[in-house]
Amino acid sequence: MNRAVLPVFLAVLAGGCIDTSLPDLTRELGEGRTDGPYCTPDVQSYFPPEELRITLIDVGQGDGIWIQTPYFSDRETESRNILIDAGPSGNVPGTSPGGAVVVDYLLTHGLVPGNFIDALIISHAHEDHYGGVPAVVSMFEVGRYADPGYDAGSPGFLDARGRAESDTARLNGQIAVPAVPNLVPRPFTKTDLFGESVDATVLWAAATPPSGNVSDPSGTDVNNTSVAFAIRYAGKQVLLLADLEDEVERQLISASTNGEIDLRSAVMKVAHHGSSSSTSLDFIARVFPAPSIDDWAVISSGRRSFSGTTLPTVETLDNLKQILLPGHVLSTENRDDLKTSGTEHGDDHIIVSIHADGSVEACYAQ
Repeated sequence: MNRAVLPVFLAVLAGGCIDTSLPDLTRELGEGRTDGPYCTPDVQSYFPPEELRITLIDVGQGDGIWIQTPYFSDRETESRNILIDAGPSGNVPGTSPGGAVVVDYLLTHGLVPGNFIDALIISHAHEDHYGGVPAVVSMFEVGRYADPGYDAGSPGFLDARGRAESDTARLNGQIAVPAVPNLVPRPFTKTDLFGESVDATVLWAAATPPSGNVSDPSGTDVNNTSVAFAIRYAGKQVLLLADLEDEVERQLISASTNGEIDLRSAVMKVAHHGSSSSTSLDFIARVFPAPSIDDWAVISSGRRSFSGTTLPTVETLDNLKQILLPGHVLSTENRDDLKTSGTEHGDDHIIVSIHADGSVEACYAQ
């Protein structure tokens, strides 16, 4: 395995709790649509025991989510490092080098080359989610691997899957492809993927698009195969919704109504980068029925234009802001409006911390 260290693009921030004062960056960066609290240096430099930490690494347009689970005696044996997606490769014009950004972030925040990632999940077969996988598996060992099983006829996805599976198999790790039934027998079922301290449920994963359109899938078809999770610690739930769109969100609402799942959460990783094809007011109301200071929506997005629209959309932000408290909608695209697609990565990471007492904090790390 190639262990050559990739260039380190990100600087380590040093730190404390949360500084809720916002610097006036309007002149330099333009008005921030999703302004919120900034992390003090300790939040970056120190991962305390008995904390669940979720970091949305700013990969530009895409997802790269690092989850560190709590430990009580020994971090090395108890805490889990889980990576859901690895951003884009940067090889597609107008996209960021997401894999390099993810690797550099992990290296500057505690991992060293050859360290163990307990599980790597590719949520679905879109390049802004799988493109960075080769960079990740060339730097770190992977203990378990999962994806939905649907390859959408994508050679790039098949290459990323093959590299991840090879790395996992070399360590005799578990390969769960498709995630249903190889990780769990069916959606709405618990998984041990996140270790003993975190309750986790697979909310969704589909080996074929729910629409049945297998041979000529649309982007929506591929999005709706995404592996999605609900994880719970200290009485607080986090929804990790990948790129699920409204067709599946409606099924989740129905399952919630029938008592099969509980959508009420403190944190929602907003689906599909804040696109208007997800995150209806009805869905948000199910997730946040009585919004409080512990409730947050976090979005991973960039400056790439989709038919003239960048994400998150105004509609999605308006829906979220109707329900959540001011400053509780954060996006990795915040204050990137003067940047071009492919250059907006690395400056708006989002760190979510759930403490042992059930309190929840979220902040930007630049």
